[in-house]
Amino acid sequence: MDFSTVERALVSLSRRHPPLSPEVLDLSKRLLDLLQSSLSSSATTATSTTSTTTSDVEHSSSIAESNEYATGILTLISVGESTASPQDQQRWEPLAVGLRLVVDYLEQRTKELPRPLLPNKHGSDNGEEEDDDEEEDEGTGLGTGGGGVYAEGPRIPKIAPPSSPTGVEGTTTIPSPAVVVSQPTEQRTQPPRAESPVFELMKSLPEIVDRNVEHPEPRVRSLVAQVVGAYALYATSLLNWMSSHGLPSHSRSQSEESQTNETQQLPHELKTSIIHSQKGRRQIHRVILASLRSHLAMKEPSRENNPSAASDGALDDTTGWRALETNLHALASYIDGCVGNGFVGENDEEKREDGAISSGSYLLEEAHLFESHDGDGDGEWFLSGLQHCSVVHVNRHVRAASAAVLGVLIKSCMRSRRYSSRETRDYLEDLLVESDSLFRRVLKESLKGTLADNWSQVRMAGSVLCRRYVGALMRIYRGRKKAAMRDGEKVDEEEEEEEEDVTVFESAAGDLVPMLLPRMCLNRFYIAQGVKLYSQDTWKTVFEQQKQSREGEEDTTATAVGGGGMGAVARNAAPLCRYYAIMCDADNHAVREAACQGVAELAQKLGKHSLYAEFLAPHVTILLQALLMCFHDESWPVRDEACLACGTFCLAYAEECLPELPTLFERWTEQMTDQIWSVREDAAVALGDAIAAYGPDMLEKVMKVLKKSLPAAKDQPAMSREEYKKLQNDMQAHTGNQLYSCGSLAPKLRKGGAGRIGCGNCAIDRPKAPWEATDGCIYLMRELCVRFANRDHSEREDVVLDDNTLLPLMTELADSCRLSHYPQSDDLRTTLWRQLPPIAGALGKRRFKSLYLDLFIELLAKNLDDRCGTGASQLSIHAAGQCAEELANLIGVGIFRGRLEAVGREDAFDRVMEERRREQMMAKAAGTGKFLGAKNFSPFGPPIAG
Repeated sequence: MDFSTVERALVSLSRRHPPLSPEVLDLSKRLLDLLQSSLSSSATTATSTTSTTTSDVEHSSSIAESNEYATGILTLISVGESTASPQDQQRWEPLAVGLRLVVDYLEQRTKELPRPLLPNKHGSDNGEEEDDDEEEDEGTGLGTGGGGVYAEGPRIPKIAPPSSPTGVEGTTTIPSPAVVVSQPTEQRTQPPRAESPVFELMKSLPEIVDRNVEHPEPRVRSLVAQVVGAYALYATSLLNWMSSHGLPSHSRSQSEESQTNETQQLPHELKTSIIHSQKGRRQIHRVILASLRSHLAMKEPSRENNPSAASDGALDDTTGWRALETNLHALASYIDGCVGNGFVGENDEEKREDGAISSGSYLLEEAHLFESHDGDGDGEWFLSGLQHCSVVHVNRHVRAASAAVLGVLIKSCMRSRRYSSRETRDYLEDLLVESDSLFRRVLKESLKGTLADNWSQVRMAGSVLCRRYVGALMRIYRGRKKAAMRDGEKVDEEEEEEEEDVTVFESAAGDLVPMLLPRMCLNRFYIAQGVKLYSQDTWKTVFEQQKQSREGEEDTTATAVGGGGMGAVARNAAPLCRYYAIMCDADNHAVREAACQGVAELAQKLGKHSLYAEFLAPHVTILLQALLMCFHDESWPVRDEACLACGTFCLAYAEECLPELPTLFERWTEQMTDQIWSVREDAAVALGDAIAAYGPDMLEKVMKVLKKSLPAAKDQPAMSREEYKKLQNDMQAHTGNQLYSCGSLAPKLRKGGAGRIGCGNCAIDRPKAPWEATDGCIYLMRELCVRFANRDHSEREDVVLDDNTLLPLMTELADSCRLSHYPQSDDLRTTLWRQLPPIAGALGKRRFKSLYLDLFIELLAKNLDDRCGTGASQLSIHAAGQCAEELANLIGVGIFRGRLEAVGREDAFDRVMEERRREQMMAKAAGTGKFLGAKNFSPFGPPIAG
């Protein structure tokens, strides 16, 4: 089934196998004909007008006033629900397509509504900036009242700010993509009429939702959730439009006043239809809450003890958990669709059965759900149920959906406060700000769980919730601060200075900072790209640079308030370091890897900062202990990051790391011979950091290791390539080796030491090979040459490597790389060719040309010429060609070619350079799109301008 458009959904019915009943096919064809005839008539109109929006309105208007179309939708839904024919008992397709048509129909009716004449924003008459209320609209859900709900599964929310304020939360218009501000009102709006078929359709929808909210087909339940959102959006938009006709004149401008006088008196029938639509909306809400409450009462396995295989039905942590997930989506869609501005009239007809007044604002209409009455109130089961679903529930989809509900509740709260009175505004803000608020406590626990969830899908939903909540708190804080300044309240000078010393985030979040900040930091390094990029963008948004200047000083530079993110991290170093240390011992290898990266960032940025280094110093010991534990991890990315982080700590806190230096040195030298090349490289980098931190004494130890391990490749057992390939295809040789988790190329293993999790006991591992020690020494030689071989650029004045030290080592390296009695020798030479250019650049043109070039020129020329039958791999050939090009550019192409002539390999060099020139020309042509197929070279790459 294709639900991307209503036309495709209708066509899909005729393609189903086995075929649907003739009644369904005839009905779908008739509805499709109505749509196509409407489109053709609008196209004819568009040829005679210059406005495309006019034709769109006329097209939607013709459908809106078509009783046949609305009746056809209800008939299709009725046929889909019917079980009269035995062969169609399990056919859900007609019902699903009917619901999809309802969503499109209601969304089109919402776009046609005139702009409501809204009251002035609270505080707009006293200078409050409207930008404080603006918020980015997250998500891409269909039919959810603005796209703020993940109704069709997890999506990466928008990171770039919207280009236009139209339809964005914070504006004074109802979201309506079809509305063009500069267009005349009579072309862009179609006021509703009492006899419009949309009201007849809306009368039937509450019962349809009631019957299908727990439908066995999940796709039907998802479409029901979209119908709920579209219904709520249209109903509350009608309420806004109706309420604007009863506003007092002092709340409107003169242009709005003249527009209102023409249609001040609404027809009684229309007003009655709008009020009935509010009753239907609230009936739908009661249905959703009843279904949600019944699902929350079900017995479920806990996340700690989850007998998935023995569960009754789909109660595991992977598949959908009955209708609970879609109930949460329906609730989120309903809340997001309630776009009422909070202004209501005094007519008794607009009052609800319980005496409350319909305002279209969820938090104002359902205030009882957010109040605590000593365990007996509705808020206890509602909010505690959402907390249970987001933190404790075994199913990851349910946890993500619950986080989405909490997010749209915050969005609704911030939306409702704009047009409310000061008393109502304070009430709504206190729900988010006050520490004794039940809603705030639920948000705190939900964020604490979702931001640290093992599933990336839930962590993504928690990240979206975090940005929305933190943004709301910061806007409330700024608004209250401005209001206090306007009211002339005196501010204590000491308190004002304290506020200048912290970020707005710290002032607004208050006691939430020790919980939020560590999780926000760690998620910037999480392995899932969506979580990582979104968290990094959230960090920039929260700690954005703000200009500030003191009296008598010119505002010439932009300084971050309170030191920005770095200052916030420094002031909260204690909870941050404790959290990082705990996460270094987590069961999830991806979390341990991210924690090690976070620790390395602390050492890199705080440890080398003149103002903030002292904040981290007391916690160096606990962080080092956590990193030392990660050195034994069976997941090589964790070992890799721990190795780098320890070297960075030694650079920043040499004295504090001195007691652990013997242990660290032992771990680094072990990692130099690791089976993973990147671990070997980063161990060499860490040893270079240690030399920079501790000077000649550490250099002496490193040189002993280097001289011992550099010729280790000579001890590699001889093996032919045929024997090596046979070993690779040997099933017994691969049994019990490292296992890899789904969704990640990292091993599915637990931290080293006691206890393991994964697909099996992974104690069996490939032994280290002697040639890998030589390979690690190549990286170490690069670090020594780049950082300490040049007297003018050495990182320490007392550590400079002269040619008397380097020449014997380089000679030994060349001899070890000439060996070819084992198949991995090709990999060793590949590493050499990749690291030789930076070594040559560090030594300098004259020094390298006179002493070191001849050591490698013959071996390089032999590797370049793949026609001589050496059996070299394409990786080593390509690395040799790149090395030759870079060395030629360093010492001169003519000189380098002359050295190759001495060994008779200049033709291979000429061929490589020609290939390089051709590749550069192709790359340049691809960048300008001048060769055939350039623009469609990759469907996944960015578009090429041209």
